[in-house]
Amino acid sequence: MSIKWNSDILPETEIMSKGDKDLFLIANGDRRRFANAACQEAQMECERQIKKAFDDLGYNIIRAHPEVDPEMGHGFIETQAQGAAVLASLPKDAPLIVAEAVWQYSNHIAYPLWEWEGPVLIASNFDGTWPGLVGAAGLEACLTKYKYGDHQKGHSFVWSHEEFKDDASKKRLIQWLETGTIEYDLSHVKVFNPAEYREYNNAFEFAKKAAENFLAKPRILGIYDPLCMGMLNAAFDEKDMVGTGIQLRRLNQSELYARMQDIPTREAEGYIKYLVEQGFDLEVGSDNLTEITRDAVIQSGQMYGAMVRHIAEEGLIGVGIAYQLGLAKLCAASDLVEAMLNSTVRPPVEYRGKMVMPNEPIMCANEADMGCAVDQTLSKVIYKGTGLEPTWWETTQHDLRWGHVYKNKGSYKGKDLDIDSFLWAFELSGNTPAGHMENGWADMTAERQPYDYFPENGICTKGTAKSGEIIWSRVYIDQGEMCIDIGRGAALELPPEESDKIWAATTEEWPLMHAVTYGVSRDQMMAKHKSNHITVSYAPDAATANEIMFAKAAIAHELGFTAKICGSYAMEDSLEHKVKSSDTYEGPGLL
Repeated sequence: MSIKWNSDILPETEIMSKGDKDLFLIANGDRRRFANAACQEAQMECERQIKKAFDDLGYNIIRAHPEVDPEMGHGFIETQAQGAAVLASLPKDAPLIVAEAVWQYSNHIAYPLWEWEGPVLIASNFDGTWPGLVGAAGLEACLTKYKYGDHQKGHSFVWSHEEFKDDASKKRLIQWLETGTIEYDLSHVKVFNPAEYREYNNAFEFAKKAAENFLAKPRILGIYDPLCMGMLNAAFDEKDMVGTGIQLRRLNQSELYARMQDIPTREAEGYIKYLVEQGFDLEVGSDNLTEITRDAVIQSGQMYGAMVRHIAEEGLIGVGIAYQLGLAKLCAASDLVEAMLNSTVRPPVEYRGKMVMPNEPIMCANEADMGCAVDQTLSKVIYKGTGLEPTWWETTQHDLRWGHVYKNKGSYKGKDLDIDSFLWAFELSGNTPAGHMENGWADMTAERQPYDYFPENGICTKGTAKSGEIIWSRVYIDQGEMCIDIGRGAALELPPEESDKIWAATTEEWPLMHAVTYGVSRDQMMAKHKSNHITVSYAPDAATANEIMFAKAAIAHELGFTAKICGSYAMEDSLEHKVKSSDTYEGPGLL
């Protein structure tokens, strides 16, 4: 019998037509409908700015899907299926603009964009109201993972805080229209070669021994359900870790939730009481819409106890947890737990008669971001090797949320300064370790995570980070290659009213760090940083920070990463040095 094949079952897609001066535009959004609806107005304003900019250059923008879908109540791509359908309707060689003013789930559109033949432009207005800049940076990092073919134009990234009317933005848009790509000044980036930094040979010798130790006895990194928030850039595969001395152990949140039920209420409340005794400002109420409830306190304590014991049982160096789309529907958010784990001063937990990693932080990566988790894994062994007190080992990740030129008063380690610099608002979505605050837990206030995103409650650790020398970094995959960018900077303290302004312009419940990046302007950071997240740690002084930075670059280099030093590490460029000789600080600007 011969089969009579029926090709009529195969769906056909009508391809939209395009004129010579037409450009297609899409708006990728959140997976959560209420979030998209809330951000619709901001997105329309961003698109208005983009359309006007291209209109002035003689080009016509065609939106590839409705501005408002009557069923969804907004105009974003909300699912991966929708993203596939929208992009399937466009000619694959057409110029495409992805306009982003909000957080977006990159998985909705990344797969078709990896296959796109025409030039792709990710465009974001530089605004902190919603994490659109964070979303755009995340999508750019996702597309960076893939190695485009010779027949593809690849992707570019543009941003503007002046409605794309500024000269720099105009030149970049013209360059993209003419060539399909945008080139940026990356003169601040240098590939790490240990032979060029012989003054740090002691750090390199330790790093080499540490790398050999990693390979002889691999560290195991636990990941509770990766691919949180659509971050394809933050999900590494097992094969990506071969030869790095780091192994992945896949965990799931359902098992964590089951383990939580085994933690008695009294024990769970005791863990949180420990924080309150350290000065943590926690008020418990009964209104689940606006207040932190007793149930949220108990669930946070249960999650902490369950995670620490799970880490001990599996022999893990640390974990990453992707709370938002799993446990979010079952229990309080993981933010407070993440802050506890990353802190040296944390409630002791016993497993089989032994305290688990007593008096030291247990590395935990927010949103199961493996780029941060791998980075923190390398950091912990480097910090241990320094002989510094464990409080200095504490690492965390922040959103590269926003920033502004600041010309006003500030302070650094108690010394008042006149500041004239671009300041980053590093803002972590809910937690930060106690050691990153001047007075630990006593400098943090418990805030309820916003109800719309966290209906089952959740506890943020709100506060402003202490001033001091920092090391910032990012592990990422660039066209299949494991990489780390690393640089130096400082955290500053601003008057409380200035921090309040930043919180009012972003998310007021979340912890905040006012940061400068030495020798790296805003646009250089945006052009090179391959993530929505940035990993941060402190050092007691500038010289020690440099030692740590180079030791970390060296261990990554020894383990097969491509390491790059970004910006300046010169002592005279450090804030520590400048405050000794001046009452002013002039740092990097926009360009």
